[in-house]
This record gives sequence, structure tokens and C-alpha cells, in this order.
Amino acid sequence: MKAGDSVVDLIKKQKRSEEAMVEVVESLEKKVHNEAARLLLSELRFDSTKHAHICEQILKALDKTKPDMLWDARIDSYVDMQVVKGELEKHVKLEESMMKDVEKIIATTKDEAIKLLLSHIVEDEKKHHKNVQLVVQKSYALAP
Repeated sequence: MKAGDSVVDLIKKQKRSEEAMVEVVESLEKKVHNEAARLLLSELRFDSTKHAHICEQILKALDKTKPDMLWDARIDSYVDMQVVKGELEKHVKLEESMMKDVEKIIATTKDEAIKLLLSHIVEDEKKHHKNVQLVVQKSYALAP
């Protein structure tokens, strides 16, 4: 990070890097003939697409709310807040079920490529689970 670089500039740079990675990996996917390798490259492309989208959403949030910290932006309506919180709590339970289902498949298959790819899903589901719990805790806590 160079002196004078703002967080916004760095996020914009990261977004461009992620978008460039999508193009590179998309080209590689067409050249690779091994199915497992192509699936792993596809996963990388999806992740880079997701990362670029996250950067875009961060930039939009910073532009719209200008809070000192993103957690400072709150939902105004108590009723809406409770409905969304309930939906997120249901989602946490669904994530737990999905993780168990994928772990069963991993335990059942002998194909190492399938195990590897599905283990990435389990890792993502674990991250999603933690993130949703954090959202519920930070965004939907009643203000003192």
C-alpha cells in the first residue's frame, strides 16, 4: 500500500484485479481438458466473480451511507429488523443441514476430485454460517 492510497482506491484496484482474474481463468478453462482441473478453475472463476461483486457492494455502501464503520448503518424499522433476523436465523439452520448433507457425500464417495470440490463447499458453508451469525449479532441487536 502506497502512502496516500485510500481504502476506496484500494478496493477499486482489488475489484479490477478480481475482474481480470475472471477473464484469465475463463480462458484457461477452455484450454484445460481434465474435468477435475476444469472444475477447480471454474470454482476459482466463481470466487473471483464473487470477490469483485463484494468489492462493488462495499463501494456502494461506502458511497451511500458514509458511516465511520459499515456496522454503524442500521435498519430503521423494528418490525423489518425482526422479520429479517428471523429469516437469517432460519438460514443458519439450513446452512447446518447443507453442511451435514455434503459431509455425508464426501464420506461416501471414493473419487478424490469430488471430495476436494465438495470440501470447498463445506468450507464455504462454514464461513457462511459464521457470517450470518455475525450479521444477526451485529446488525440486529437492540440498541442500548
